[in-house]
Amino acid sequence: MSDVSKSGMLPIRAVVALTGLNPDTIRAWERRYGAIEPVRSDGGTRQFSEEDVTRLICLKELRERGYGLQTLAELTTTELTAMRHSQKPTIQTPRPTQPPLSSDQQAYLDSIEELDVGAALARLKEMSDELGNLQLILGVAIPIMWEVGRRWSEGTMGTAPEHLVRAQLKSLMTSRLEQIDTAPGARRLLFTTPAGQLHEFGILAGSVLAKEAGFDVLYLGPDLPTEDIIWSVARSNPDILVLSVVRSMSEVEMQQMERLVDTVSPNVPVWIGCPPDHPLAARIPKAIFISSIEDFQRAAATLLADQGG
Repeated sequence: MSDVSKSGMLPIRAVVALTGLNPDTIRAWERRYGAIEPVRSDGGTRQFSEEDVTRLICLKELRERGYGLQTLAELTTTELTAMRHSQKPTIQTPRPTQPPLSSDQQAYLDSIEELDVGAALARLKEMSDELGNLQLILGVAIPIMWEVGRRWSEGTMGTAPEHLVRAQLKSLMTSRLEQIDTAPGARRLLFTTPAGQLHEFGILAGSVLAKEAGFDVLYLGPDLPTEDIIWSVARSNPDILVLSVVRSMSEVEMQQMERLVDTVSPNVPVWIGCPPDHPLAARIPKAIFISSIEDFQRAAATLLADQGG
């Protein structure tokens, strides 16, 4: 019996057979990167086109060559196919690497995979109690987040464990933020992410380090609409607006970001944390782009030095 429907669409089991990808990976690439756009049948199941299959085959092969999915997802199917068959690919975006997890970090993720909340919290506390904020972020949180992101994007970790890690790290970082006092008259940094950008670890880590460095921090969390960001800037008068962008953006979202920066930047500088290959950087020359915690620290230190902080 053929898996092809009367409309020429394929169910996920057929796509798995054709691409060699597992169902969790296919769903993860769709949700996180918008790499494909399957349609829903009348019964609510995903149905894939020939083009979806072609894209997945190209994405799999190019990813194995070292390209980042963030960049690949922005390309057309024609561009992906050309890259796949090219001896000299047109872009070079090496996949980031991280050292192997420590035994404590691996044990923590083992507890997470079992959804053993108590054991996971105990292990996280053991790893973090004696560390300063920078050591906690660079030595514990980022390696764990990187590994969780890798497993999730490859379909080897479910959404529930991923959410549990994010919730526990958010709680830990929020606690650190609340423990730091703010000096009277300190310069203010406003942290948030644009609408649709749900990952807040970057702005939360930046908030902790900024407050520790002597800034007043206004942390508004993620997923704030453009008009609300503009209103918040006008209301609070920060010295810097700090935004974080992780996932790819649609053209409409890009235009919203351009409008936001054009509105705010005449009075308040805008820093945007995002992956180094994110296409947003080419669209918004008025903003300062930051691609690592170390970059953020240098920018913050320069701001303090320039203003006599």
